[in-house]
Amino acid sequence: MSIRFAVLAMIVLLLAACGGSGSDGGGMSMPVAQGSRILGMNVKEVPSVTYATAYSQAMTLGAREVSVSLDWADLEPTVGAYDNTIPGIIDTFYPAQTGDLTLVLRPLDTPGPSMPAGLVGKPYDDPAVIAAFEKFLTNLHAQLGTLNASGKLQWIQIGNEIDAYLGTDATRWSQWRTFFQAAKAKVRSLWGAGVQVSSIIQFSLLSDATKLSLYSNLLADLDTAVLTYYPLNADFTMRPVSTVAGDFQLMVDAIPGKDILLQECGYPSSAANNSSEAQQAAFISAVFSAWDSHISRIRYIELAWQYDVASTTVDQWVIDYGMSGSPYETAFRGYVGTLGLNNYDGTEKMAMPRLRLELQARSGVQ
Repeated sequence: MSIRFAVLAMIVLLLAACGGSGSDGGGMSMPVAQGSRILGMNVKEVPSVTYATAYSQAMTLGAREVSVSLDWADLEPTVGAYDNTIPGIIDTFYPAQTGDLTLVLRPLDTPGPSMPAGLVGKPYDDPAVIAAFEKFLTNLHAQLGTLNASGKLQWIQIGNEIDAYLGTDATRWSQWRTFFQAAKAKVRSLWGAGVQVSSIIQFSLLSDATKLSLYSNLLADLDTAVLTYYPLNADFTMRPVSTVAGDFQLMVDAIPGKDILLQECGYPSSAANNSSEAQQAAFISAVFSAWDSHISRIRYIELAWQYDVASTTVDQWVIDYGMSGSPYETAFRGYVGTLGLNNYDGTEKMAMPRLRLELQARSGVQ
């Protein structure tokens, strides 16, 4: 170990030990080499930074994966009527880039189902729903010829935070499993076995015995276990950063035998969430420390987000998620509005230099 790296590592560890009001839980263990694990970044553009520039910034930082989320109803407003605008942009931009791509296809998202008009209200195992989604996948594949040939598309997630809608309803879970099995088979026939296919759940599911049991049935069909991870309380305040290590241990204990991907991983910086920039930075250190301990199980972590989002976007999400007038609306706004590692005006929060230090520390380990 060089003197320079020894000093750098000590700085990183001291920062982790003193950040976030003493509740970071970053520990004092030495960093583990980055190895084959993959850092992802949810790339965002802001008025002062174009998407292409933001993408380049993420790759320069050390990210090797980004994701694009597509709602089924947006790309197919009515059955058989496809809007191929966004797929065309995807096929133009991503094949020439450095990182790999994840497509998050959302026939089901956190707020609920997303289906073309004419299918709304039908269960997921309805033959008409399954047939329409198979045709949707066929059309999507046809729009992504350059991307398909590039090998950049590595993961397709079908459904995001599906447990928010499926809940503890065994019938809904069974219907979704039938839908997913058909969708995965179609993906395999189109893209081949080189693309991994899964559904995304929320971390909170792992603490609910009924939901975990229902998810375990679906897990057999998934190529990987894919989660979103935000240490949230029910009122949208944040749990202490010191809980991160235990949360990661719960992930690997509750999901044996599968690689784990964190499709979203974040911690807001707003005081409305009992947080701060220092606490958000401490979360970054705690995540990397916990990742070091489970490097053989957790394949990639995509950090959310690169930049904060516009206030108008937050306003729309308040509507989409049914939070208007809720006693938790202010905290919800703080949560979705301050997840970025950088501010909306393009300036850095404390979390961004902390992320650089954590990555630099692991790049120097032999």
